[in-house]
Amino acid sequence: MFKLVFSCPEVLIPGHSGETGGKPPGLFLRILSRLYALGVYLVRAGYRSGIRRVHKAPIAVVSVGNLTLGGTGKTPMTIFIADHFTASKRKPAVLTRGYGNDECRMLADELPEVPVYKGQDRVKNVLKAARDGRDVAILDDGFQHRRLARDLNILLVDARAPFGNGFIFPAGALREPHDALRRADMVVITKVDGFTPEEIRSIKERVAAESGEKPVMLSRHLPVSFRDLTGSSYGLDVVEGRKVCLVCGIADPLYLDSIMARMGCVVEKKFFYPDHYKYRQEDLDEISRYRASSGIDNIVTTRKDLVKMRDLDMSGIEDISLALNIQIDITEGKESLIAGLDSVFRDTSA
Repeated sequence: MFKLVFSCPEVLIPGHSGETGGKPPGLFLRILSRLYALGVYLVRAGYRSGIRRVHKAPIAVVSVGNLTLGGTGKTPMTIFIADHFTASKRKPAVLTRGYGNDECRMLADELPEVPVYKGQDRVKNVLKAARDGRDVAILDDGFQHRRLARDLNILLVDARAPFGNGFIFPAGALREPHDALRRADMVVITKVDGFTPEEIRSIKERVAAESGEKPVMLSRHLPVSFRDLTGSSYGLDVVEGRKVCLVCGIADPLYLDSIMARMGCVVEKKFFYPDHYKYRQEDLDEISRYRASSGIDNIVTTRKDLVKMRDLDMSGIEDISLALNIQIDITEGKESLIAGLDSVFRDTSA
């Protein structure tokens, strides 16, 4: 039994010693990864055997999630899907665990007509959404949430590291073994901008093979505008030729850096914090002091970061702070994605 359990969860992807480069994780982290993988395996086995119950919701359910820790674009995709359902005269609701309160507030800001239900118990919240007259629930970060059955399971993978560094957490970024891709109904490869057609083809073929040839779409994060603290919107050319400072606490700050590099501005300094970072007043004071000494024209951050910063005193930087508004742009397979979303309303009463 001991041998069986530890040979089932695959910790390292065959043929990949670490996609992000650098040294492989040490022995201690590998041991922790195997213990974590064991826990994942037991949970999966519980659902396969029926020991763990899967609850069927009275409304349609669409899940958006990923296989790795953060940075694939779940929140922009959730907004894309909610906007589609709203435009189709449906009544979507968003269900989120609420680990990152910044994401909840961003969803509320971007989707004023869509209720956001925050909490660990998705089953309880989907029932509440149904009672409130909603007809479709979108699970934000729902791929690993198995208690609630879904009508469409959408998995996002980052084009630059579809399987992280090849190791399961905490030795790597994988939340579970890569064969979990087969649970997905469709896979969206995000952040494909910057890759050649040949590189994209190779990534797509690899993901399709790992997922059991499920439909694969391609997308990029498309910058569309900037917003200031008052909510006023500006075109992307507002930073052209200007000196800016980047400030963010997100999982993938380098991608934001690459986007800004294409806008014709000069990035003078970067204040990068951990993902879901809770800003302190001293952080903003430090940024304000830098502003005063450097003569930068703008501070550029993300919508997630701005909702947290505005709870603090931004008097030293509020007049030059801009949040970049990014949307998901499906560059290949959009028709299939839309068809998949619309299909969830078939036989939802069964």
